[in-house]
Amino acid sequence: MEANDGEKHRRKLGIDLGTNSAGWAVTDFDGNDYHLISQGVSIFQEGVARNKGQEVPAVSERTNARALRRHYFRRRLRKIELLKVLIDLCWCPPLTDAELNEWRVHKKYPMNDEFLAWQRTNESERKNPYFDRYEALMRKFDLSLEHDRFQLGRALYHLAQRRGFLSNRKTTKETDGDVKASIRALDEAMEAAECEYLGEYYYKCYLSGEKIRGHYTSRNSHYLREFDAICKMQDLEASVVEKLRKAIFFQRPLKSQKWAVGKCTFEKGKSRCPSSHPLFEEFRMLCFLNNVKVKTQADSCLRPLTSSEIETAKSKFFRKKDRFEFNDIAKEFVKEHEKVVGVKRLTFGYVKDKGCFNVVFNYRMSTSVAGCPVTAGLRGLFGNDWQSELCSVYQKAGNKSADEIVNDVWHALFAFDSEEKLADWAQHNLQLSSEDSKKFADIKLPQDYASLSLCAIRKMLPYLRIGMRYDEAVFCANLKAVIDPSIWEKAEMRRQIIDGVVAAVVDTPVIVGPTKTRPTKADRMKEFLKDCPGVEIAKLDRLYHPSMIETYPAAQPNHYGLTLLGSPRTSSVRNPMAMRALFQLRKLVNELLRKGEITPDTTINIEFARGLNDANMRQAIEQYQRNRERENAKFADEIRKQYKSATGIDIEPSDDDILKYRLWEEQKHVCLYTGQTIGITDFLGANPRFDIEHTVPRSRGGDDSQMNKTLCDSRFNREVKKAKLPAELANHADILAKVEDSWLKRIEDLSRQIDRTKGAASDKATKDGKIQRRHLLKMERDYWQGKLQRFTMTEVPEGFSNRQGVDIGIIGKYANMYLKTVFSRTFIVKGATTAAFRKMWGLQDAYAKKERVNHTHHCIDAITIACIGKKEYDGWKHYAEDMERYLWKEGGKPSFRKPWPTFTEDVKSLTSELLVAHQTPDNAKKPTKKKLRIRGKVQYGADGKPIYQQGDSARLCLHQQTFYGAIQHNDEVKYVVRKALSQLQ
Repeated sequence: MEANDGEKHRRKLGIDLGTNSAGWAVTDFDGNDYHLISQGVSIFQEGVARNKGQEVPAVSERTNARALRRHYFRRRLRKIELLKVLIDLCWCPPLTDAELNEWRVHKKYPMNDEFLAWQRTNESERKNPYFDRYEALMRKFDLSLEHDRFQLGRALYHLAQRRGFLSNRKTTKETDGDVKASIRALDEAMEAAECEYLGEYYYKCYLSGEKIRGHYTSRNSHYLREFDAICKMQDLEASVVEKLRKAIFFQRPLKSQKWAVGKCTFEKGKSRCPSSHPLFEEFRMLCFLNNVKVKTQADSCLRPLTSSEIETAKSKFFRKKDRFEFNDIAKEFVKEHEKVVGVKRLTFGYVKDKGCFNVVFNYRMSTSVAGCPVTAGLRGLFGNDWQSELCSVYQKAGNKSADEIVNDVWHALFAFDSEEKLADWAQHNLQLSSEDSKKFADIKLPQDYASLSLCAIRKMLPYLRIGMRYDEAVFCANLKAVIDPSIWEKAEMRRQIIDGVVAAVVDTPVIVGPTKTRPTKADRMKEFLKDCPGVEIAKLDRLYHPSMIETYPAAQPNHYGLTLLGSPRTSSVRNPMAMRALFQLRKLVNELLRKGEITPDTTINIEFARGLNDANMRQAIEQYQRNRERENAKFADEIRKQYKSATGIDIEPSDDDILKYRLWEEQKHVCLYTGQTIGITDFLGANPRFDIEHTVPRSRGGDDSQMNKTLCDSRFNREVKKAKLPAELANHADILAKVEDSWLKRIEDLSRQIDRTKGAASDKATKDGKIQRRHLLKMERDYWQGKLQRFTMTEVPEGFSNRQGVDIGIIGKYANMYLKTVFSRTFIVKGATTAAFRKMWGLQDAYAKKERVNHTHHCIDAITIACIGKKEYDGWKHYAEDMERYLWKEGGKPSFRKPWPTFTEDVKSLTSELLVAHQTPDNAKKPTKKKLRIRGKVQYGADGKPIYQQGDSARLCLHQQTFYGAIQHNDEVKYVVRKALSQLQ
């Protein structure tokens, strides 16, 4: 906390910021007691909307409607463009330009009798578009006859109505999985029916009375293939075919989203590099390997890998999978080390793991490592020296450098969204065979971005390649910008400067004298450069520094001399809920600054609500995630084995399959709702009888977390459970018996294990180990308790979704950075700390029951936060020691000094001031369900006087009989609201 918090007359502002409310309190500290100056709660709308209890973007309804309008318009436009071609060819009844324009602009469908008759079906006359498509495929029409021309036109018009799914190679397989699976099933059905084309198959289905609609179809393999076959059968001219193809199949490309890519951390004007670029893959690989340290039996301590060891480890990165475990690198290292020392079966592990190992590393064996899938694909086609090979085969090389050629080839992979076009490009420009060009097109690129630009990455790579760590390479990356070009171009001079900088950055300095300040790497490097020839001192600020991250610029005084918070917009925050809260924070703080209640010298205490975790908690979370990853890998292997054993079919499990298997194991292979035994083939495969269901229906506020999911009989879920809670089902007692049998014993066992971790520890390492173990067990217990709670609850409590916790963490992180642009003394108070002080000061019971009813608890938290300083922290430490002795009956019950003598009573009384409730007499007319909203800059009352001034924010909900006070307690606003309430009764 503050170093000189004991200074007298220190003003503080406490802020408790949530996703749709903010509590604040201003206090003065006189060295002994606190004095409450002002307080309040600001209620605002969340940055998201709600749809059936689920959070959706606030603009989703509008954008979804717009997307649907565009979809219908473009389908209408496609039909109109095709009709224009057909009318010119006399292949359909004529329509005037005016009729087509009315349809296009005003959505007035042409009511031409001949045109309507052309589209109408007639079973007795065999007039059906599927018959027309079949005929167009099987016989050549006589285009001199109007009947045949109209029949061909009708077949083509039917193709334009449905064009099928167009695969985009940039999309992930998970996105298209169901669609592509359905298309494959349709292909198999066509093959079984001995049909070559989709129109032929659909006509057979039509004759046999089978269902035609409802299948996913492929544009290329179904519709385009059929279109080409029809054109070939009818022997159409190339110009006519091209016009028809354009009218039916033209699709405008997606709008570029380059503008949405963030900017580089170091090169502010340059966009971030896609993570699929080979140079970034090398950059990421070297950053990791240069951080790896190892200790063998010949080493006295952990050491970095040698250059030859790094080259050996690199081979493990070139694989199609984008991630792998560190264990693969460790195995390869140990295998090579065994050859050197002539010893077999050396053991290895993490340096902090228990056990005796011959070789230890500074990474856990389960650490997830990012691979180089794009580079692996290029190496597979062009060999290990793929860059040189590319330069020799690239047809457009010209005078381009190897770096530029690699960039061209990567850009083709990145830009093409059609596998066929990309394969054709590779065949012509890279001299690949037809088979190899398809392999080239099959290289999948991740679609995310790095935090650095390609320019910054190129500057750092030379230093990473010589073994420097990322933080050291950052210092050296922009040396060229601070040294005179005439000096830099001389290889010998450049080498001397780089060597000197590397020594200054990497070598450990020798501290001489009593000074306690150790010079930083940046200081040592700058001191060396100042003495180098050709270095301009003024340009030294151009050097990169690892701490260069996007921050808010310092606020500047306005023309009135008042320093206010600026815009909180930053490319680092894309969360709409967090951004809404930051804007409301600006509104609140700026109003307090304008009023003079706070100044830039005021101390700001802001709560990081669930946003920060201590080191032990972070370790526990990491362990929990690793455990889940190992379990998922185990489940995937079991799925492959058991499904193969049951069906004889090989299967590659998806993430959904693994989740289903996990739920299956959790339920002991039994449906909790029906009691049916579930087999492996009952929930995996093409037509599963059991599927994932949400215990608390999402329409009633249930979340999409794993603890809200179970495997359930699909028919029961669809016909019986529907949108009910388990407690609302007739067989709830049977369900509860199965649930408790599966999970209650597990919860009790975890609770016993947690209790065993609460004993004393002899040293810090043992104590930390116990704390981490306790956190891990609590996370596991919370999971099972959450699953059990959902089967026992009789109603869904308000705020049941756990979504807001993440948003509050983001808000707290950036709110702290944002406030520092004006206030020099901004401190973080953890949510757990606030809760502890509430209990010690007797506030916990005061509003715990109201916490989900209104937002006053934010203001009470803010008052608590505003009264916490160094003095309180020191007292808390002694209080905890006294309380422990009291619990062991070694002393009396301790008391904790309050901010002022009547603190608890005063804070409790503030609830009635913040929350004005009007009680309705029994014989009075019930309040109407109107809402009077006091919004905007100025609102006027019945007497014509303004009741709202800029900066206020208040809301009156008459049907709730609740009024949330203004940010500042505006008496005029309160008066008008009370008057309005009395008139409505």
